[in-house]
Amino acid sequence: MEPHRPVHPPKSAQVCLEALAAQGLGNRNSLGGAFGLMHYFEYRLTSDLVPWWQPNITYSERQKVVTALEKTLRAFGPVKTRAWGDVVSIELKSEGKQVFSFQIAQRSAQLEPAVPSPWKDVLLDSFDDLVANKMVALVERGAPCDFLDIYQICYESLATALRCWQLWCRRQELANSDTDLARARLAVLTHMARIEQHRPLDSVADDNARAEAKRVRMWFKEEFVNVLS
Repeated sequence: MEPHRPVHPPKSAQVCLEALAAQGLGNRNSLGGAFGLMHYFEYRLTSDLVPWWQPNITYSERQKVVTALEKTLRAFGPVKTRAWGDVVSIELKSEGKQVFSFQIAQRSAQLEPAVPSPWKDVLLDSFDDLVANKMVALVERGAPCDFLDIYQICYESLATALRCWQLWCRRQELANSDTDLARARLAVLTHMARIEQHRPLDSVADDNARAEAKRVRMWFKEEFVNVLS
């Protein structure tokens, strides 16, 4: 599949990527997460970017990237930069609330080299890496957006449920992480149970939204996890 430039990219994301490219820093990280997936199919908007540092980046280059992003975002409002572990997050605030973040992390495993994106001089994760990392998020975090992203990937026939699990296994092996499929399956079901408890179907007022939520939940419980059987 050839990636395409998202039709509705967040304005803050666009100016950040253009600023990095203008300073020759666009290829020092690669786009991942939901924004990365938007280059293959757009079904939901996101207000954040979660790229990865390139493996050969120097400390000086990292600082130049952070400084460029801070300067660019300050034109839109207050900016706060936080760092923890191997992650640095440059966050734009509005009326005391975070409205955009550019959160860059050091990856622990990469399946394929990053590819050129439709943005000038900016790299994009391979589709396999985008799916593998989304699977890691599904198993470890299990946020509603993780379920929706994996469901849409399979619904659009961009990957099968089995392929998603295979990519998760490959990434876990490269990262020297747990590859226990039984544990991962239980984790997905546990996350789903938490979501169902927090938002029962009968609490969804809109008929179409309720039907869609039911369809997604049943697919995960009856098809997605059982492909491992």
